[in-house]
Amino acid sequence: MDFLELAKQRYSERFFDSCPVEQEKLDRILEAGRIVPTACNYQPQHWENI
Repeated sequence: MDFLELAKQRYSERFFDSCPVEQEKLDRILEAGRIVPTACNYQPQHWENI
């Protein structure tokens, strides 16, 4: 898939469901966010426990 196809399929969620998300899925999302590059490393990541 090229970028143009990906951009055309993009969707912005406006409303969120109140159903809980499994911890396994949250862990995968956080791990993906931890390892992806930032723009020239100009955006340091900061994680807070809520």
